[in-house]
Amino acid sequence: MKKAFVLNLILAGMFFLYAGSVSVFSQDTGSKSVIEVIQVDAQKAVVLKSEVPSNAVGPAMGKAYEALYGYVMSNNITPAGPPFAVYYSYDPNGNTVFEAGVPVNGPVDGNDEIVYKEFPAMKVVSTQYKGAYEAMENVYSELTKYMTDNRLESTGTSWEVYMTDPSQVTDPNDNETLIYFPVKE
Repeated sequence: MKKAFVLNLILAGMFFLYAGSVSVFSQDTGSKSVIEVIQVDAQKAVVLKSEVPSNAVGPAMGKAYEALYGYVMSNNITPAGPPFAVYYSYDPNGNTVFEAGVPVNGPVDGNDEIVYKEFPAMKVVSTQYKGAYEAMENVYSELTKYMTDNRLESTGTSWEVYMTDPSQVTDPNDNETLIYFPVKE
């Protein structure tokens, strides 16, 4: 019980620290998202890669973050930002391959399933979304249209940065997620 409480404190603190005042695409209002091209800094992280049926991503992601935060806590590592996921492939009728990650400040040893990884700085198309994870399809369509309209070529790997902790949000429509599509320079 104490471990779960500490984990929730860490998550709540990290989400609070990194939640900024950004225009948000809202599922409830259907308002348009603010899409922008930005540069994101390089990031060090511990990650856990999974391949699961696409209809099982939510539970698999929960287990991945439980393992990641358990590892972080048991090794006295302070998270350096909100958790994220990098999606390498998605097939609505097949499998999804993703890495769940927790940013850290420096290199750390991993274990058989948790790996230390450094992501390079990159140029991304970005927006912030507020709503249930299951209803994000329109935001991805908007991002894809924006990239097409502005002749930006995606590397094909989308990122989601989770600004709220779904275990602490009572209404899924209050979840806030930053979505990135890395694009070629």
